[in-house]
Amino acid sequence: VGLKELAPGDSPVVDIVTIHGLDGDRELSWTAHDGVLWLKDLLPADIPDARIFTYGYDAATSEGPQLSKLTIHDHAEQLINKVVKERESDNTSSRPIIFIAYGMGGIVWKFVSTFTTRIFPDRI
Repeated sequence: VGLKELAPGDSPVVDIVTIHGLDGDRELSWTAHDGVLWLKDLLPADIPDARIFTYGYDAATSEGPQLSKLTIHDHAEQLINKVVKERESDNTSSRPIIFIAYGMGGIVWKFVSTFTTRIFPDRI
């Protein structure tokens, strides 16, 4: 759970943030059966000037003692707060961001998109 940097990039000019879907995991969702985490093991070779993050959130629908009680808006707010904090900490707030999402992660991104244009128009 949370934001994790998978590749720092070589003099990065863009940040990539991935968001998994329902019942997903910030790393396992992007990992092939042979153990290759393509965001970390393959993508940096193709886009060396990108810093790559993956974001995990509680998206369980059937496993564990308790299902998530957070709303999609809550997940989106947590994601954007973590991204903003990370980018402010290393003075990269003006760097472009590419979001890659699937399933419910796409819906979380939609809320992020709406939330950021209203709340942080000059910070992301």
